[in-house]
Amino acid sequence: DFMKKFSLTLLLTAVFIMLFATTANAAELTAKVGTTDYNKIITNTAYNQKTDLKAGTTIDFISDKEVSSIYVVWYTAPSAWQLGDKTIDDGFLHEYVKLDTPSKTFSITVKADQSMCYIKAFADGEEPKDLQKWQKLQDEVDVLAFAAHADDESLFLGGAIVDIIANHPDMNVGLAVMTNHLATEKHREHERLDAMWTLGLRNYPIVGDVKDAYSMDLESGLKTCNYDEVLETFKGYIIKYKPQVVITQDFEGEYGHGQHRVMAKAVAEAVDTLAQSNTFDVKKTYIHLYKENAMELNLQVPLDSFGGMTALDVAKEAYKKHASQQWCWFYVSDDYKYSCDEFGLYRTSVGTDTGKDMMENITSYKAIHEEEERIAAEKAKEAEKSKPKATVKKENKASSIFTKIIYIILGAIVFVILLIVALRVYNKNRRAKKYQPKHGKK
Repeated sequence: DFMKKFSLTLLLTAVFIMLFATTANAAELTAKVGTTDYNKIITNTAYNQKTDLKAGTTIDFISDKEVSSIYVVWYTAPSAWQLGDKTIDDGFLHEYVKLDTPSKTFSITVKADQSMCYIKAFADGEEPKDLQKWQKLQDEVDVLAFAAHADDESLFLGGAIVDIIANHPDMNVGLAVMTNHLATEKHREHERLDAMWTLGLRNYPIVGDVKDAYSMDLESGLKTCNYDEVLETFKGYIIKYKPQVVITQDFEGEYGHGQHRVMAKAVAEAVDTLAQSNTFDVKKTYIHLYKENAMELNLQVPLDSFGGMTALDVAKEAYKKHASQQWCWFYVSDDYKYSCDEFGLYRTSVGTDTGKDMMENITSYKAIHEEEERIAAEKAKEAEKSKPKATVKKENKASSIFTKIIYIILGAIVFVILLIVALRVYNKNRRAKKYQPKHGKK
């Protein structure tokens, strides 16, 4: 038994390193802090390795080619830092930054004590296709998915997320996570980012501060957190990001997990209370495995935007990014007790569904704003047309008089200039004639 466990541990470690290795065609770098080599940060390839940096440390990099962008992987969420004179304060664990001007030299300065896993640099045109370029979640999001832990977004919500992104590319989709793993299992925060990118998510996640703790019922799950704080936090997310659709996990915690139950309860209560108080109305709320108004998504349709993979295939690939969790017994499937294709419409203010599309009866914020702009432009055009003719004539007449005055002034200026030039030429010729020597006279 010991040898089996030891062998399994070695295998998982190897998989962990292979999965986290960056295969990008990166520029060759050297790194120095003062006179000290800091090459560890350019040779590392894993999330469980780090280089500690003191506040104020500046790392100077020299490349074998002109660098146009860099990709920095921090060990924990960073404070503000500098790339040359540019301040970066997104707080992203995985940060892509474009240099203002390509250069063979650049420097990074940290403003607080923090740790870096590694950095990669790329010349123009050499960035790998899967390089993560995160953006901040905007204040209007069409869909906000709530997951309890790193990996739940792939296991239970992944298929639905991919289905929406593939079939409704104009929809803005975000992810909110209840727990934060940085205190005990930092690598899981990195794994989640890799999984999210695989799912097609491009908005950086909103991550709470509840510690991951295992429990098997709601009562014990409630003891792992301050429920009132979780509820208020979720209400804050909904008020700030204004999701039209909310998706979350099972009221029964899928396989029973207490923290899953707590999160589903808090999401549902947040949606209900905000609507009842007329603060904000989430148009549709879906709960995983909820039996009322049940929907079974079709996750086995090839998707062009994912290279012909199905939503189920993509969710499976995303879950593999959680390398440290591959020992667990649960898995991604649309054909077992915790199928990722089964959801119920918990609440709706736009009618029930008639098909297998969570976005039925929902218009994206992008389309809404485009329509608002079109209507505003048409109204302005109609208002212009409907102006009284006398007013239009008056405006045209005033404009015509003003134009004539401008022309008269310009003409007078030109006339004066020409007159001055002519007089100067005349006087010059006159003086030349008056003082010309007379030759040949006695």
